[in-house]
Amino acid sequence: MEKFAEMSQEALLPGALIPCDVLTGYLGSGKTTFLNRFLKSAEALGTAVVVNEVGEIGIDQLILGEVSDNVVLLDSGCLCCSVSGTLRETLLDIAAQANRIGLPLRKVVIETTGLAEPLPILHALMGDRALAARFELGRVITTVDARLAAEQFRRRRESARQVAVADVLVITKSDLVDAAQVAAVEGLTVAMNPRARLIDSAADDALYAAFCEASACRESISPLQASGHPHGHGHRDHADSRSNIHGVHETSVGAESFWIDDETSWPGISAWWQLVVERYGARLLRCKGIFRLRETQDVVLIQGVGTHFYPPVTLSSWPIGDARARMTVIGESLERDWLKSSLRAFQIDEAGLLPRNLNELDLVLPLQH
Repeated sequence: MEKFAEMSQEALLPGALIPCDVLTGYLGSGKTTFLNRFLKSAEALGTAVVVNEVGEIGIDQLILGEVSDNVVLLDSGCLCCSVSGTLRETLLDIAAQANRIGLPLRKVVIETTGLAEPLPILHALMGDRALAARFELGRVITTVDARLAAEQFRRRRESARQVAVADVLVITKSDLVDAAQVAAVEGLTVAMNPRARLIDSAADDALYAAFCEASACRESISPLQASGHPHGHGHRDHADSRSNIHGVHETSVGAESFWIDDETSWPGISAWWQLVVERYGARLLRCKGIFRLRETQDVVLIQGVGTHFYPPVTLSSWPIGDARARMTVIGESLERDWLKSSLRAFQIDEAGLLPRNLNELDLVLPLQH
């Protein structure tokens, strides 16, 4: 609770953005049950929940009163809002209602449907100027059914993509299967997404670990590390790391991560992004990296969702740990050797040099000076 109190005070600082967590997971994976547990906990105070239908999260017994036609106040001090119109309209409405009743809004949790692709929600949160003035993307939390996940990964493309873009993976229903099956499901999820924190929903600290620990978007950014968790997968600390799982639907979903020794520049970042989008297109799911800019020595967090590159975020300092730049690419049918070769694009320091393939990159690099 002390940690939560510290986090809450920080969230109340003037001008602080409200983090929006995205809770996703395939049909029946237990995300609503997990969310209900959080809403009943002290840690949920000051949280707003956005769902498709209020009734879906079974909160009738938690309702304290109606704030507006679309927003209800729970006895835990949370607001619950059903989506009406666009997500943008819903978030702005719930912020206005919280302000009207004097509730310090510390967090928003957006629960998706079981069949939803999370990328459109990430686009909405990161690309809308009105939302960007009030909210920031927090963490993507994906629930994984220990009983059914292996089969779902093989047959349902969206279930694998939900895992691949997660910052936190929550294994549910582990009490209904034996330890060997839990370990097998954990292995599959880590193979698809080695950088996410992996937790068991039954663990004592599961709610805090999923919803309340340091922001996955800023302070704790480390694309190459998967935090330690109750089942013993420690930090990954390789020069590079990779993951691929084959046989998921008709394609391979995975992540490729790299340490990068050199500083870069805005032209280098643009050139690299052009290369990757040209190569992978719709197969790209998410990119995340941290760099020190050669020109200014600023530390920047860069993120891409699908084929859209979002404005970089300038960080106040380099995150604790290895001082090298780093990049993680998440997508389908990734080619590690090609991606490793593409990193040379970060050496480009002249604007307008946007190679479309590695052959053009080989031509551009000697010409830039």
